[in-house]
Amino acid sequence: MSLAEAHAGRGGQLSVRELRKSFGAARVLDGVTFDVTPGQRHGLIGVNGAGKTTLFNVITGEFAADAGEISLDGVDLNRMSIQARALQGLGRTYQVSSLAPSLSVRANLVLALADGRLPSPVTPWRLAGEEPRLLAAAARFGLDTLLDDRVSHLSHGTQRQLELAMVLSRQPQVLLLDEPAAGLSPSERAALAGVVRGLPSDVSLLLIEHDMDLILDLCEHITVLNEGRVLTAGTPAEIARDATVRAVYLGDSAERQRG
Repeated sequence: MSLAEAHAGRGGQLSVRELRKSFGAARVLDGVTFDVTPGQRHGLIGVNGAGKTTLFNVITGEFAADAGEISLDGVDLNRMSIQARALQGLGRTYQVSSLAPSLSVRANLVLALADGRLPSPVTPWRLAGEEPRLLAAAARFGLDTLLDDRVSHLSHGTQRQLELAMVLSRQPQVLLLDEPAAGLSPSERAALAGVVRGLPSDVSLLLIEHDMDLILDLCEHITVLNEGRVLTAGTPAEIARDATVRAVYLGDSAERQRG
């Protein structure tokens, strides 16, 4: 089954209900509930330790939930493997790049498209029928002239764009981005914002980001986590003027900057 066939008829509705996760005595997620509606740009914010990345890890299947429900377009994901959830339509990037730095841009894209298959010894970096999709993914992110460049030679910002190209080449219905702007220069952040704005409108987005200007600009709905719980949720304007959010999140950020 191709990825396109696997996603046929999917709408990109991610639903999380009463999700709980503990590590020993530490409760990291404590009844988290929210929805990402089809095509929505949804932000997820909170101070360090609020549970954001753990939430991503539970949604994608890297950690098993202790309790709660996760569904994509009404399909229960809880008992699915990481690979099965990806085939169902979840895509994800990480805080730390997960690229193969010694290989070319083309080779990294092929590995993303391989979907668990090993490249053929005869045509090691080509997959039958996949070349158009590879070239389209590269062109979307301005990587078409860099296909034969080694990844280790790319700037950090360009590597981030390659990660996005790789995950989007798998045609996800819901894309989870974990701090994509981390470590980027101001110009690279601006370029990244342009890339995110240009994502296909039928791909739902869940974005973790500490750059408040970026997340307020890119997202139409924001959920705020605090100590593993949903503190509040709303539009960017509502979140920006919420006194509790300013005290817990924005005030904490300002205090860290002064320190």
